[in-house]
Amino acid sequence: MAINFNSDRLSSDENHVFYSESIGDDLPIATDVNELINAHANRLNNRYNRLMNYYLGKHSIIRKLAKAKGKPDNRLVINFAKELVDNEVGFFAGTPVKFDYDDNGNENNELDQRIADFVAINDLTDTIAELAKQVDIFGRSYTLLYQDEDSNTRVAPIDPRNAFAVYGTQIGAPIEYAVYYTQRQRNGAISGTLYTKHSVVTFHGSATAGIQYDEVTDNLFTNVPLVEFFASIERQGLFEQVISLIDAVDMAMSNKGNDIDYFSNTIMKVVNAKIKKETVDEMIDKRLINVPSVDADRPVDIDFLNKPDADLIQEHFLDRAIDAIYTKSNVANFNDDVFGNASGTALEFKLQSMSNAANMKERKFKLSIRQLFKLAFAIGATLPLDMTGELAKNVKATFKRTVPHNVQDEATTAKTLLDVVDRKTAISAISTVDDPDAVIKARDEEQRNNANNALATLGDVSDNDFKGGDK
Repeated sequence: MAINFNSDRLSSDENHVFYSESIGDDLPIATDVNELINAHANRLNNRYNRLMNYYLGKHSIIRKLAKAKGKPDNRLVINFAKELVDNEVGFFAGTPVKFDYDDNGNENNELDQRIADFVAINDLTDTIAELAKQVDIFGRSYTLLYQDEDSNTRVAPIDPRNAFAVYGTQIGAPIEYAVYYTQRQRNGAISGTLYTKHSVVTFHGSATAGIQYDEVTDNLFTNVPLVEFFASIERQGLFEQVISLIDAVDMAMSNKGNDIDYFSNTIMKVVNAKIKKETVDEMIDKRLINVPSVDADRPVDIDFLNKPDADLIQEHFLDRAIDAIYTKSNVANFNDDVFGNASGTALEFKLQSMSNAANMKERKFKLSIRQLFKLAFAIGATLPLDMTGELAKNVKATFKRTVPHNVQDEATTAKTLLDVVDRKTAISAISTVDDPDAVIKARDEEQRNNANNALATLGDVSDNDFKGGDK
């Protein structure tokens, strides 16, 4: 549901994306920023905290009311949320993302080295993995660019519980301004930083009294240095739509635990017999039951009170619910037996839905990565200066899925492809090759060395070696 603001300048869509009328070269009105912070803290963060709790195993079953004294009350948590996120992140970004400069096939070794330095300084491959995890949990995440004390351009992942972006109201408009803030639990005091295209503004205040601006400095990036990452425009977490199924599995497993406790404490019934406490103690000690009947015409009935057994129904329900969790979240169940002995083709079919979702996520990530590099080029520090954004367009981010491969089959495929495509494309078919250009270069060097060695060997052979008979 969209958030309604008091200010006519602000709006929100049903995906909780904030919008604002253009502020031009000015700062947004402080009351507008305060209203956005309150909406973010009270509406979005409640959702974000719930999603993080599920990822950490703090599910709703833990907070259920306790049962009556003496009744089994298991609270079992089967943390599918964490498993889904960790498996998807490992599949999507477990293999480090590779960054290259590619200008229509034209190599630029100097730019490649500058990009490699930028990636290394910021541990960008790890940052991408962290962003992928936050996107799977919260539905969105952010990166903030800044200059450190050594004038290096740095990139930091930002938890969406501490930041938000405000977009322009026109179609396809970029971020108008962004806010990073923290709020103290004890007294509700707020402090943070506002980023516009031209200024960086610190502020402080509280939710009730509002905020006020403090120091204003120039924004060296000449654009809002916050970049949003998301997997889809709906900004939904990976497991958000299957939370009810996760709760149902937790409840079913807890009830099965309760059943086990019930059978461990089964009540014995004795009908048509009067037993004294001393007799009960003696029966427990000697494990022998011998009691006279009260009514001689009827036999003594000694048995256990049996609860109806619904184990088969529970197991069937659990199988269906667990299968639905994986299916509806588009994550493969790696506990499935098919992953143990299936062929490469069978694995591809099993991972099809997961691969499709990862491909869509990759496209959104590449757009954000391009914006990240555009900002880094615009300041001209770690990366060379480029205000046009053309260099950023040529930075290629290569994602490689982390899946088991049959390298022998891939090598055969690559050998076959050599007859119809260029060497780089053919070698790229082998999953163990991270840098096809380096492999081609090494292969050519090896062939040159072998040729030179062969020529050198022939040069050492004297003419006498080719003469027959005695000298």
